[in-house]
Amino acid sequence: MITANPAHSAAPESLPEKVRRLGSEHLADDELLAVLLGPASNPRLALDQARQLLSRGLLELASSGASSMANAGHAVGPTARILAAFELAKRVTRAQRRHRPRCAMPEEVIQLLAADLVTLDHERLFVLPLDPHSRLIGEPRIISIGDVDSTDAGPRAFMRTALAAGATSCIAVHNHPSGDASPSASDSAVTVRLVSAGRTLDLPLVDHLIVGDGGRFTSLRRTQPSLFR
Repeated sequence: MITANPAHSAAPESLPEKVRRLGSEHLADDELLAVLLGPASNPRLALDQARQLLSRGLLELASSGASSMANAGHAVGPTARILAAFELAKRVTRAQRRHRPRCAMPEEVIQLLAADLVTLDHERLFVLPLDPHSRLIGEPRIISIGDVDSTDAGPRAFMRTALAAGATSCIAVHNHPSGDASPSASDSAVTVRLVSAGRTLDLPLVDHLIVGDGGRFTSLRRTQPSLFR
């Protein structure tokens, strides 16, 4: 009589059990998404669907709306769970900002804002008002939408917003929907105008950050320090 080898007859570990045993940080992107998709009774199908959704990347999925997922043939329930998970991640980041996080280093700023910027399909310019200890005062304020070199992105609106928040210094942040975080000539020109206005108002512009794909960024303070002299 041939007996089954227990090592080969045991059922494969379910993804929820893997989360419980190892922690969610040890699951791959497709496995995490499969947990949201379910059902646990058909893990292979959930993984196949997760890989299909991730075929264009995690950021592309995060920027997809419910209608685009539905048009791709995904059910309402799983679609709602995925969108809710992304929204919760954004709200966790916003909740962290309520405790005046430090923004002394570009990496600290990117950690606070990347989730809000990397999924946008248009440019947004933010001002981050800072207190004397380089901590963020309240929420980042949107100065312009659609074009960082527009009239609304000029020094007047930018500095007025920072002053109204009680800032003693400030940081400019905007995104490049193309994904390339390299500064344009317009980005440099805007920085020069903001630095000049800040010097006049005794409200220094500490840095101007450009955010691209995957949280990649450029700090103009680091790459073009002459703009801040």
